[in-house]
Amino acid sequence: MSGYLIAVVGTVLLCALLTAILPDGKTSNLIKAIAKLSCLLAIIAPIPSFLQQASPEESDKKVQNIFDENGIQADANFIQYYSEWRIEQAENQLEKLLLEKYNFAAQITLEWEFIEEKVNGLYENNEIKIRRIRILTTETDVVKCEQVVSYVKKNYCSEVLLE
Repeated sequence: MSGYLIAVVGTVLLCALLTAILPDGKTSNLIKAIAKLSCLLAIIAPIPSFLQQASPEESDKKVQNIFDENGIQADANFIQYYSEWRIEQAENQLEKLLLEKYNFAAQITLEWEFIEEKVNGLYENNEIKIRRIRILTTETDVVKCEQVVSYVKKNYCSEVLLE
């Protein structure tokens, strides 16, 4: 991919330089047209290889080879750190929401798991699944507690444990 980009940029720069130093005359329009055509050909050069008819196995190999060239790997430590940070943010937001909406002071703990699955063998689908929401409170009003539990169950589609 980097070779392709270098070829395109080089062709464009060469053509720009050529048209800048070219004197006006009868042949200058022809040379400028050829320079524009060469730029266009350099840009669309990889398209025929993508359009070639191939068996599904070969096209899967081509797709895999395209992505292998990039060499992008997920950093497991960063994903773990960011997942934990995002869960902590969600806990804080839910605590603030319950305090604002129901005047319900509580400490929220989200029990979660990180799920990794391969989709069609090509890429990984990673997601965080909240298994249970624990609400720790000193609230004694039973009606308010029931309202909070039903609100959290309804809006967060998860099991709620009030302690």
